[in-house]
Amino acid sequence: MKKLLGSILVFAVAAAALGAQDTGKILATYKANFAKASLTVKIEILQDAASNKSVQEMGPLFLDALDFILGNSSFIGSDPQYRQLAQIAIEQIAAIKHAPAKQSLWKVFQLDPDTTMRVKTAGALGIISTGDQEIIGNLNKWLESQNSVFATGKTPDLQVVSAVLQAVGKLGDPSSFPILFKSMILGYSEKVTALAREALLSVNGDFQEMITGIVKNSSFLEKRQALSMALESDKLNEEQKGSVAEYALDVGLHTAPTDAASKDISRDMRQAAVRALSERKWSKATSLLIEHLDTTIMENDRGLSDKRFLLEAVAALGNMATHEASVRLTNYLVLLNSYTEKGRSYDEQTVLTVIDNLGKLGDKVAFDDLMYTQYLNYTSPIKKKARAALDNLKW
Repeated sequence: MKKLLGSILVFAVAAAALGAQDTGKILATYKANFAKASLTVKIEILQDAASNKSVQEMGPLFLDALDFILGNSSFIGSDPQYRQLAQIAIEQIAAIKHAPAKQSLWKVFQLDPDTTMRVKTAGALGIISTGDQEIIGNLNKWLESQNSVFATGKTPDLQVVSAVLQAVGKLGDPSSFPILFKSMILGYSEKVTALAREALLSVNGDFQEMITGIVKNSSFLEKRQALSMALESDKLNEEQKGSVAEYALDVGLHTAPTDAASKDISRDMRQAAVRALSERKWSKATSLLIEHLDTTIMENDRGLSDKRFLLEAVAALGNMATHEASVRLTNYLVLLNSYTEKGRSYDEQTVLTVIDNLGKLGDKVAFDDLMYTQYLNYTSPIKKKARAALDNLKW
Protein backbone atom coordinates (compact mmCIF):
# COMPACT_ATOMS: atom_id res chain seq x y z
CA MET A 1 0.00 0.00 0.00
CA LYS A 2 2.83 2.40 0.91
CA LYS A 3 4.58 1.61 -2.37
CA LEU A 4 1.35 2.38 -4.27
CA LEU A 5 0.92 5.73 -2.49
CA GLY A 6 4.54 6.57 -3.17
CA SER A 7 4.10 5.82 -6.85
CA ILE A 8 0.99 8.00 -7.05
CA LEU A 9 2.81 10.88 -5.34
CA VAL A 10 5.78 10.64 -7.71
CA PHE A 11 3.41 10.59 -10.69
CA ALA A 12 1.52 13.66 -9.39
CA VAL A 13 4.72 15.64 -8.88
CA ALA A 14 5.98 14.65 -12.32
CA ALA A 15 2.65 15.60 -13.89
CA ALA A 16 2.71 19.01 -12.16
CA ALA A 17 6.25 19.63 -13.36
CA LEU A 18 5.29 18.60 -16.86
CA GLY A 19 2.26 20.91 -16.67
CA ALA A 20 4.49 23.78 -15.58
CA GLN A 21 6.82 23.06 -18.47
CA ASP A 22 3.87 22.96 -20.85
CA THR A 23 2.56 26.28 -19.51
CA GLY A 24 5.97 27.85 -19.85
CA LYS A 25 6.28 26.55 -23.37
CA ILE A 26 2.83 27.83 -24.29
CA LEU A 27 3.67 31.27 -22.89
CA ALA A 28 6.98 31.33 -24.74
CA THR A 29 5.20 30.42 -27.98
CA TYR A 30 2.62 33.17 -27.50
CA LYS A 31 5.36 35.73 -26.75
CA ALA A 32 7.41 34.69 -29.78
CA ASN A 33 4.42 34.83 -32.10
CA PHE A 34 3.33 38.18 -30.67
CA ALA A 35 6.78 39.68 -31.26
CA LYS A 36 6.76 38.92 -34.99
CA ALA A 37 3.05 39.32 -35.77
CA SER A 38 1.31 42.22 -37.50
CA LEU A 39 -0.91 44.50 -35.42
CA THR A 40 -4.07 42.65 -36.48
CA VAL A 41 -2.55 39.27 -35.61
CA LYS A 42 -1.23 40.62 -32.29
CA ILE A 43 -4.83 41.39 -31.33
CA GLU A 44 -5.88 37.84 -32.29
CA ILE A 45 -3.02 36.39 -30.25
CA LEU A 46 -4.11 38.31 -27.15
CA GLN A 47 -7.71 37.28 -27.64
CA ASP A 48 -6.67 33.65 -27.97
CA ALA A 49 -4.44 33.85 -24.89
CA ALA A 50 -7.30 35.40 -22.93
CA SER A 51 -9.44 32.34 -23.64
CA ASN A 52 -6.65 29.83 -22.92
CA LYS A 53 -7.06 27.67 -19.83
CA SER A 54 -3.58 28.82 -18.75
CA VAL A 55 -4.53 32.50 -18.97
CA GLN A 56 -3.44 33.03 -15.36
CA GLU A 57 0.13 32.49 -16.51
CA MET A 58 -0.09 34.84 -19.48
CA GLY A 59 0.73 38.04 -17.60
CA PRO A 60 4.12 38.52 -19.28
CA LEU A 61 2.43 38.35 -22.69
CA PHE A 62 -0.09 41.03 -21.78
CA LEU A 63 2.74 43.14 -20.36
CA ASP A 64 4.58 42.74 -23.69
CA ALA A 65 1.48 44.15 -25.38
CA LEU A 66 1.52 47.22 -23.12
CA ASP A 67 5.20 47.79 -23.75
CA PHE A 68 4.55 47.46 -27.49
CA ILE A 69 1.94 50.22 -27.18
CA LEU A 70 4.36 52.42 -25.25
CA GLY A 71 6.98 51.88 -27.93
CA ASN A 72 4.57 52.89 -30.68
CA SER A 73 2.76 55.69 -28.90
CA SER A 74 2.78 57.99 -31.93
CA PHE A 75 0.29 55.70 -33.70
CA ILE A 76 -2.31 55.46 -30.92
CA GLY A 77 -4.33 58.48 -32.02
CA SER A 78 -4.38 57.51 -35.70
CA ASP A 79 -5.02 53.75 -35.62
CA PRO A 80 -7.82 52.42 -33.38
CA GLN A 81 -6.29 48.95 -33.39
CA TYR A 82 -3.57 50.15 -31.03
CA ARG A 83 -6.15 51.08 -28.44
CA GLN A 84 -8.00 47.81 -29.05
CA LEU A 85 -4.80 45.90 -28.36
CA ALA A 86 -4.08 47.96 -25.25
CA GLN A 87 -7.58 47.55 -23.86
CA ILE A 88 -7.45 43.75 -24.20
CA ALA A 89 -4.11 43.72 -22.40
CA ILE A 90 -5.33 46.04 -19.64
CA GLU A 91 -8.51 44.03 -19.07
CA GLN A 92 -6.56 40.78 -18.80
CA ILE A 93 -3.89 42.24 -16.52
CA ALA A 94 -6.68 43.32 -14.19
CA ALA A 95 -8.47 39.97 -14.48
CA ILE A 96 -5.38 37.92 -13.56
CA LYS A 97 -3.96 40.60 -11.21
CA HIS A 98 -0.57 40.71 -12.88
CA ALA A 99 1.24 43.10 -10.54
CA PRO A 100 4.49 43.43 -12.56
CA ALA A 101 2.53 45.48 -15.11
CA LYS A 102 1.99 48.41 -12.69
CA GLN A 103 4.62 50.74 -14.06
CA SER A 104 3.68 50.13 -17.69
CA LEU A 105 0.01 50.69 -16.85
CA TRP A 106 0.81 54.03 -15.25
CA LYS A 107 2.82 55.05 -18.30
CA VAL A 108 -0.12 54.17 -20.55
CA PHE A 109 -2.41 56.22 -18.29
CA GLN A 110 -0.11 59.22 -18.69
CA LEU A 111 0.43 58.66 -22.39
CA ASP A 112 -3.11 58.39 -23.72
CA PRO A 113 -5.78 60.92 -22.64
CA ASP A 114 -8.58 58.85 -24.20
CA THR A 115 -11.38 58.49 -21.65
CA THR A 116 -12.00 54.77 -22.15
CA MET A 117 -8.30 53.97 -21.97
CA ARG A 118 -7.80 55.93 -18.80
CA VAL A 119 -10.89 54.49 -17.13
CA LYS A 120 -9.71 50.94 -17.86
CA THR A 121 -6.13 51.69 -16.84
CA ALA A 122 -7.17 53.33 -13.57
CA GLY A 123 -9.41 50.36 -12.80
CA ALA A 124 -6.53 47.95 -13.36
CA LEU A 125 -4.15 50.01 -11.22
CA GLY A 126 -6.68 49.93 -8.40
CA ILE A 127 -6.60 46.14 -8.51
CA ILE A 128 -2.87 45.42 -8.77
CA SER A 129 -1.14 48.32 -6.99
CA THR A 130 -1.95 47.69 -3.33
CA GLY A 131 0.94 48.87 -1.16
CA ASP A 132 2.90 50.40 -4.05
CA GLN A 133 3.65 53.86 -2.70
CA GLU A 134 4.97 55.16 -6.01
CA ILE A 135 1.83 54.26 -7.97
CA ILE A 136 -0.45 55.41 -5.15
CA GLY A 137 1.47 58.67 -4.96
CA ASN A 138 1.10 59.15 -8.71
CA LEU A 139 -2.65 58.58 -8.55
CA ASN A 140 -2.92 60.96 -5.60
CA LYS A 141 -1.02 63.67 -7.47
CA TRP A 142 -3.13 63.22 -10.58
CA LEU A 143 -6.35 63.46 -8.58
CA GLU A 144 -5.03 66.50 -6.74
CA SER A 145 -4.27 68.17 -10.08
CA GLN A 146 -7.83 67.54 -11.28
CA ASN A 147 -9.18 69.03 -8.04
CA SER A 148 -7.11 72.13 -8.76
CA VAL A 149 -8.48 72.29 -12.30
CA PHE A 150 -12.04 72.02 -11.00
CA ALA A 151 -11.38 74.68 -8.36
CA THR A 152 -10.51 77.17 -11.13
CA GLY A 153 -13.95 76.72 -12.69
CA LYS A 154 -12.93 74.28 -15.41
CA THR A 155 -14.37 70.77 -15.67
CA PRO A 156 -11.95 67.85 -15.88
CA ASP A 157 -12.89 64.48 -17.40
CA LEU A 158 -15.34 63.33 -14.72
CA GLN A 159 -15.42 59.74 -15.96
CA VAL A 160 -11.69 59.46 -15.41
CA VAL A 161 -11.89 61.32 -12.08
CA SER A 162 -14.54 58.82 -10.98
CA ALA A 163 -12.40 55.87 -12.06
CA VAL A 164 -9.36 57.20 -10.19
CA LEU A 165 -11.45 57.84 -7.07
CA GLN A 166 -12.62 54.23 -7.15
CA ALA A 167 -9.07 52.98 -7.74
CA VAL A 168 -7.65 55.01 -4.87
CA GLY A 169 -10.49 53.81 -2.65
CA LYS A 170 -9.67 50.17 -3.44
CA LEU A 171 -6.01 50.74 -2.67
CA GLY A 172 -7.05 52.31 0.66
CA ASP A 173 -3.76 54.00 1.48
CA PRO A 174 -3.83 56.61 4.29
CA SER A 175 -1.85 59.03 2.13
CA SER A 176 -4.92 59.39 -0.09
CA PHE A 177 -7.19 60.59 2.73
CA PRO A 178 -6.67 64.38 2.43
CA ILE A 179 -6.96 64.31 -1.37
CA LEU A 180 -10.13 62.24 -1.21
CA PHE A 181 -11.54 64.59 1.42
CA LYS A 182 -10.87 67.55 -0.83
CA SER A 183 -12.57 65.73 -3.71
CA MET A 184 -15.58 65.05 -1.51
CA ILE A 185 -16.17 68.67 -0.49
CA LEU A 186 -15.12 70.45 -3.66
CA GLY A 187 -18.53 70.56 -5.29
CA TYR A 188 -18.34 67.92 -7.98
CA SER A 189 -21.56 66.29 -9.17
CA GLU A 190 -23.54 64.20 -6.69
CA LYS A 191 -22.22 61.02 -8.28
CA VAL A 192 -18.57 62.05 -8.08
CA THR A 193 -19.01 63.39 -4.54
CA ALA A 194 -20.59 60.10 -3.48
CA LEU A 195 -17.71 58.14 -5.02
CA ALA A 196 -15.22 60.37 -3.21
CA ARG A 197 -16.97 59.79 0.11
CA GLU A 198 -17.12 56.04 -0.48
CA ALA A 199 -13.42 56.00 -1.33
CA LEU A 200 -12.60 58.11 1.73
CA LEU A 201 -14.42 55.71 4.04
CA SER A 202 -12.52 52.79 2.45
CA VAL A 203 -9.12 54.16 3.43
CA ASN A 204 -7.26 51.98 5.91
CA GLY A 205 -5.91 53.43 9.15
CA ASP A 206 -7.06 55.36 12.19
CA PHE A 207 -10.05 57.43 11.07
CA GLN A 208 -9.82 59.74 14.08
CA GLU A 209 -6.16 60.45 13.39
CA MET A 210 -6.79 61.07 9.70
CA ILE A 211 -9.78 63.38 10.21
CA THR A 212 -7.83 65.25 12.90
CA GLY A 213 -5.07 65.68 10.34
CA ILE A 214 -7.54 67.54 8.11
CA VAL A 215 -8.50 69.81 11.02
CA LYS A 216 -4.81 70.48 11.66
CA ASN A 217 -3.40 70.96 8.17
CA SER A 218 -6.12 72.06 5.76
CA SER A 219 -7.94 75.27 4.91
CA PHE A 220 -10.55 76.58 7.34
CA LEU A 221 -13.34 75.40 5.07
CA GLU A 222 -11.92 71.88 5.14
CA LYS A 223 -11.31 72.07 8.90
CA ARG A 224 -14.94 72.97 9.49
CA GLN A 225 -16.26 70.24 7.22
CA ALA A 226 -13.91 67.69 8.73
CA LEU A 227 -15.35 68.47 12.17
CA SER A 228 -18.88 68.04 10.81
CA MET A 229 -17.96 64.71 9.24
CA ALA A 230 -16.35 63.49 12.44
CA LEU A 231 -19.38 64.40 14.57
CA GLU A 232 -21.77 62.71 12.14
CA SER A 233 -19.65 59.62 11.48
CA ASP A 234 -20.46 56.16 12.78
CA LYS A 235 -16.75 55.32 12.51
CA LEU A 236 -16.09 57.26 15.74
CA ASN A 237 -17.51 56.68 19.21
CA GLU A 238 -18.59 59.49 21.52
CA GLU A 239 -15.20 59.64 23.24
CA GLN A 240 -13.43 60.03 19.90
CA LYS A 241 -15.89 62.67 18.72
CA GLY A 242 -15.29 64.64 21.89
CA SER A 243 -11.53 64.50 21.30
CA VAL A 244 -11.90 65.74 17.72
CA ALA A 245 -14.19 68.57 18.85
CA GLU A 246 -11.71 69.58 21.56
CA TYR A 247 -8.90 69.65 19.00
CA ALA A 248 -11.02 71.66 16.56
CA LEU A 249 -11.77 74.25 19.25
CA ASP A 250 -8.07 74.48 20.04
CA VAL A 251 -7.26 75.00 16.35
CA GLY A 252 -10.04 77.55 15.98
CA LEU A 253 -8.77 79.57 18.91
CA HIS A 254 -5.07 79.43 18.07
CA THR A 255 -4.86 79.49 14.27
CA ALA A 256 -4.98 82.95 12.75
CA PRO A 257 -7.29 83.23 9.70
CA THR A 258 -5.83 85.18 6.79
CA ASP A 259 -9.02 86.71 5.38
CA ALA A 260 -12.55 87.68 6.37
CA ALA A 261 -14.14 84.54 4.96
CA SER A 262 -11.75 82.34 6.92
CA LYS A 263 -12.49 84.31 10.09
CA ASP A 264 -16.20 83.60 9.71
CA ILE A 265 -15.57 79.89 9.05
CA SER A 266 -13.18 79.68 11.99
CA ARG A 267 -15.78 81.26 14.26
CA ASP A 268 -18.41 78.85 12.98
CA MET A 269 -16.08 75.89 13.61
CA ARG A 270 -15.46 77.02 17.17
CA GLN A 271 -19.16 77.29 17.82
CA ALA A 272 -19.84 73.83 16.37
CA ALA A 273 -17.05 72.39 18.50
CA VAL A 274 -18.43 74.11 21.60
CA ARG A 275 -21.89 72.64 21.00
CA ALA A 276 -20.38 69.17 20.62
CA LEU A 277 -18.34 69.53 23.81
CA SER A 278 -21.30 70.93 25.72
CA GLU A 279 -23.55 68.06 24.68
CA ARG A 280 -20.92 65.56 25.87
CA LYS A 281 -20.15 67.48 29.09
CA TRP A 282 -16.51 67.32 28.03
CA SER A 283 -14.89 68.71 31.20
CA LYS A 284 -11.36 68.15 29.82
CA ALA A 285 -11.96 71.12 27.54
CA THR A 286 -12.81 73.57 30.36
CA SER A 287 -9.75 75.76 29.80
CA LEU A 288 -10.45 75.99 26.06
CA LEU A 289 -14.11 76.77 26.71
CA ILE A 290 -13.07 79.57 29.08
CA GLU A 291 -10.83 80.98 26.37
CA HIS A 292 -13.68 80.63 23.89
CA LEU A 293 -16.02 82.54 26.21
CA ASP A 294 -13.46 85.35 26.51
CA THR A 295 -13.16 85.53 22.73
CA THR A 296 -16.92 85.36 22.22
CA ILE A 297 -17.56 88.18 24.71
CA MET A 298 -15.13 90.32 22.77
CA GLU A 299 -16.71 89.37 19.43
CA ASN A 300 -20.18 90.04 20.77
CA ASP A 301 -19.15 93.48 22.07
CA ARG A 302 -17.79 94.32 18.62
CA GLY A 303 -20.85 93.03 16.80
CA LEU A 304 -18.94 90.18 15.17
CA SER A 305 -21.16 87.37 16.42
CA ASP A 306 -24.75 86.78 17.38
CA LYS A 307 -25.83 86.83 21.03
CA ARG A 308 -26.93 83.22 20.84
CA PHE A 309 -23.29 82.17 20.49
CA LEU A 310 -22.47 84.02 23.69
CA LEU A 311 -25.33 82.22 25.44
CA GLU A 312 -24.07 78.87 24.09
CA ALA A 313 -20.56 79.65 25.35
CA VAL A 314 -21.92 80.35 28.83
CA ALA A 315 -24.11 77.23 28.80
CA ALA A 316 -21.17 75.08 27.69
CA LEU A 317 -19.23 76.09 30.79
CA GLY A 318 -22.32 75.33 32.83
CA ASN A 319 -22.16 71.75 31.55
CA MET A 320 -18.52 71.20 32.52
CA ALA A 321 -19.11 70.58 36.24
CA THR A 322 -15.67 72.00 37.12
CA HIS A 323 -14.53 74.58 39.67
CA GLU A 324 -12.67 76.48 36.93
CA ALA A 325 -15.91 76.92 34.99
CA SER A 326 -17.62 78.25 38.11
CA VAL A 327 -14.82 80.73 38.74
CA ARG A 328 -15.00 82.08 35.19
CA LEU A 329 -18.79 82.46 35.18
CA THR A 330 -18.63 84.10 38.60
CA ASN A 331 -16.13 86.61 37.24
CA TYR A 332 -18.45 87.27 34.34
CA LEU A 333 -21.28 87.92 36.77
CA VAL A 334 -19.01 90.32 38.67
CA LEU A 335 -18.46 92.22 35.44
CA LEU A 336 -22.17 92.34 34.61
CA ASN A 337 -22.98 93.46 38.16
CA SER A 338 -20.44 96.27 37.94
CA TYR A 339 -22.02 97.50 34.71
CA THR A 340 -25.46 97.45 36.29
CA GLU A 341 -24.24 99.15 39.46
CA LYS A 342 -22.89 102.00 37.30
CA GLY A 343 -26.23 102.39 35.55
CA ARG A 344 -25.22 100.83 32.29
CA SER A 345 -27.78 98.86 30.33
CA TYR A 346 -27.61 95.08 30.48
CA ASP A 347 -29.02 92.20 28.44
CA GLU A 348 -31.48 90.35 30.65
CA GLN A 349 -31.16 87.06 28.77
CA THR A 350 -27.38 87.05 29.17
CA VAL A 351 -27.55 87.77 32.90
CA LEU A 352 -30.21 85.09 33.40
CA THR A 353 -28.11 82.53 31.48
CA VAL A 354 -25.00 83.25 33.56
CA ILE A 355 -26.92 82.96 36.82
CA ASP A 356 -28.76 79.84 35.71
CA ASN A 357 -25.49 78.08 34.85
CA LEU A 358 -23.88 79.10 38.10
CA GLY A 359 -26.83 77.48 39.82
CA LYS A 360 -26.34 74.36 37.70
CA LEU A 361 -22.67 74.19 38.66
CA GLY A 362 -23.57 74.66 42.32
CA ASP A 363 -20.11 75.85 43.36
CA LYS A 364 -20.04 78.00 46.50
CA VAL A 365 -17.45 80.26 44.87
CA ALA A 366 -20.42 82.13 43.37
CA PHE A 367 -22.17 82.77 46.71
CA ASP A 368 -21.10 86.36 47.39
CA ASP A 369 -21.79 87.63 43.90
CA LEU A 370 -25.10 85.82 43.52
CA MET A 371 -26.13 87.37 46.83
CA TYR A 372 -25.01 90.82 45.69
CA THR A 373 -27.03 90.47 42.47
CA GLN A 374 -30.22 90.65 44.56
CA TYR A 375 -29.36 94.16 45.77
CA LEU A 376 -28.80 95.69 42.34
CA ASN A 377 -31.25 97.32 40.00
CA TYR A 378 -32.08 94.15 38.14
CA THR A 379 -35.50 92.95 37.04
CA SER A 380 -37.57 90.67 39.22
CA PRO A 381 -36.89 87.55 37.07
CA ILE A 382 -33.13 88.05 37.49
CA LYS A 383 -33.39 88.43 41.26
CA LYS A 384 -35.63 85.38 41.45
CA LYS A 385 -33.14 83.37 39.37
CA ALA A 386 -30.28 84.49 41.65
CA ARG A 387 -32.22 83.32 44.72
CA ALA A 388 -32.81 79.91 43.08
CA ALA A 389 -29.13 79.62 42.17
CA LEU A 390 -28.12 80.40 45.73
CA ASP A 391 -30.40 77.66 47.02
CA ASN A 392 -28.67 75.22 44.64
CA LEU A 393 -25.11 75.87 45.89
CA LYS A 394 -23.38 72.92 47.53
CA TRP A 395 -21.69 73.43 50.90
